[in-house]
Amino acid sequence: MTNASVRLQAQIFSFGVQNNLIYRWNFLLRVLVGFVPLLGSVFLWGAVFSGRQAVAGYTFNAMVAYFITLIVLDTLTVPNEDDFQIAEDIREGRINALLLKPLDYRLYRFHLYAAARLVHAAFAVVPLALAMIWLGHYFSNVPWLTELPLALAASVGAALIQFFFCFTLAMIAFWILDIGSVTFIIYSIEFLLGGHIFPIDAMPRWLQTVCLDLPFAYETYFPAAILIGHIHGAALAAGFAWQWAWVGFFYVLSGVLWKKGLKQYTAVGG
Repeated sequence: MTNASVRLQAQIFSFGVQNNLIYRWNFLLRVLVGFVPLLGSVFLWGAVFSGRQAVAGYTFNAMVAYFITLIVLDTLTVPNEDDFQIAEDIREGRINALLLKPLDYRLYRFHLYAAARLVHAAFAVVPLALAMIWLGHYFSNVPWLTELPLALAASVGAALIQFFFCFTLAMIAFWILDIGSVTFIIYSIEFLLGGHIFPIDAMPRWLQTVCLDLPFAYETYFPAAILIGHIHGAALAAGFAWQWAWVGFFYVLSGVLWKKGLKQYTAVGG
């Protein structure tokens, strides 16, 4: 990579940071609102655990710690309508100007995604720190300190899956006008099978198998389960192998769909 190319990538990232700073209060509000469902989860699981020491291998504290971790992961890794922005770039012809430049559009979008996550994380630090002070007792018996490096590594893989899956999904805008209905269905399935409602290892065995064969588990459940100490040994190694296999799969698929889409793309507007 030449110096000019490095400078260009740095400028794109800087532009993404500045653009997202405009919406800094939106980011802060999203972080605060994200903790509202947690209150419902605490009451719900409190009722489930009433009179019980453990459910499906989880103590009450471990279950709440799992859902707290999901909120943090969603805050730091989930794209903020990037798929709709990409689809709009295609539909409105805004990619025309980029196609005429020596610039990889997917890399361009990745820099914008990374910049948005950085800004979001910066504004989430204080409320998350306060929340952890308030809710930290739920992690009292969780080996999060020793598991944190592995959980962070899994979070990087989760973020890459999130981006490349999002980009792949946006590519259908080359063939259909509105991707909203498709994304709604897919994200609903993702929410259910990614461990947002129940931890995957608390589900029936056959459903665990289905979930762990799909990419959604490696976006949220996998890093969270590592942090609270529910994945070890061979299962941990297999999880990382599956996670990075999905990263590679969506990286390749998104590139293939981009090239196929461009072949039948009609440049209008822009």
